[in-house]
Amino acid sequence: MIRRDRSRAAENPELTALKRGDAEDNLAWGERAVAQMQTGDQTQWTYVVLLGGDDMMAFRLRLAQSHLRRDMLPSFWSDAMLVKLVRPSLKGATAIHVPLIQPGPPAFSTKVNGVVEVPIGRFKDATRFPNIAVIALPTPQAQILERIEDFKRSRSTLDALEHVIRWLAFSWGAARTPNPLHENYGIPSACMLEIACAAAQFDLTPGLESRASCPEAIWAAARHWQDYYKKTTEGNRFPQGRYWTPHRYPIFEPDAPPARKGGP
Repeated sequence: MIRRDRSRAAENPELTALKRGDAEDNLAWGERAVAQMQTGDQTQWTYVVLLGGDDMMAFRLRLAQSHLRRDMLPSFWSDAMLVKLVRPSLKGATAIHVPLIQPGPPAFSTKVNGVVEVPIGRFKDATRFPNIAVIALPTPQAQILERIEDFKRSRSTLDALEHVIRWLAFSWGAARTPNPLHENYGIPSACMLEIACAAAQFDLTPGLESRASCPEAIWAAARHWQDYYKKTTEGNRFPQGRYWTPHRYPIFEPDAPPARKGGP
């Protein structure tokens, strides 16, 4: 198992399920989720989105993170990203993350430590990304964005591309590469968010080393560490969010083993 501290707090009452409509894409759902949360704009909050895909790469990532779950089931999540808002809506918003499949020219990956900024509309397809969560962190967006710029310029802090290579090798089954989380190589997008938040004095995943971060760790912190955040965040604020996770793998585990025939 991966070593990490666990919170004994009950589930965060401000992180709740919000069903996606039958014809609703992820952008429309996200707008509705933030409006329901009433958390405020980017001058007060930073918005992180978790996505869970259903393709083979997403399966490998979700399965690898099962070691952070008590039930050992695959994670709901395969990617994490920061949503950069320019106004209190998703109009003109972009997503900042470190994809495993790095882009080609003109942006050479080493110049920006693998960080990519793309239009948020790239992730609107609810069929391709059926699981989604939006989490509002109680810290101004500008502070996190400034730290992400530092992250781009300094591979010595964390070489995101080394993490990319490890995860690609594991996902493709190359060179007998083991689960990178067991060697403290986190999923690079989550590590970027972790380090940027830490530099802005916000602990995104208490109880876990920053270089070993992953979407499942961010999810667990938002669900169970609200008491910690109340004590350490100005104004006693803590993460809030909405989620919808319809895609789960068909694993059926009974609550108790069946009784043996003819036995006690």
